[in-house]
Amino acid sequence: MDSLELNKSKYIVSNIKEILHKKLILDKPLTKDEVKKLNLVNPPVYENENYLIQKRWFYSINIGEWEDVDIIIQGNNENPDVEIIEMSEKTFDELHLYISCALKYLQKFFPNQEMKNYYLSTICFGKMVNFENYIFSGFSLAFIYDGHFEFQYKVKFKDDGWPIGFEGGPL
Repeated sequence: MDSLELNKSKYIVSNIKEILHKKLILDKPLTKDEVKKLNLVNPPVYENENYLIQKRWFYSINIGEWEDVDIIIQGNNENPDVEIIEMSEKTFDELHLYISCALKYLQKFFPNQEMKNYYLSTICFGKMVNFENYIFSGFSLAFIYDGHFEFQYKVKFKDDGWPIGFEGGPL
């Protein structure tokens, strides 16, 4: 990935509508017994707070040079959210532009990192919160940077495609 001008045809997911409407799988939380077995330091939220957590639907696909990119769509226990599905369809129509924008954004803030070391790991669609605690509909592209140390960077976009920032840290 030397150039940030991406070829649209390389990033087209031809069966994206079928995936978004028929193949998404509901992400189920761990049971209490599973959590106890894992002995997690920060166990997940239960009962009284569970209603606050959006249900996630996912599917893994290959996009461009990246394999097993997770696509995550928020929804409820029965279905992914219809409005979020529509937003994701529009996003996938111009995915190459959003990937290019995200990588340019990261290059601007981390000029010493080589572009070829970024790996697209997740595209997430749904409700998000910005640093001012404003909730908005949008999507994020999460990249893993595989260099001397591994980092994950998530570039966030509003539902209209406008980039609004990023977050990141070590893995």
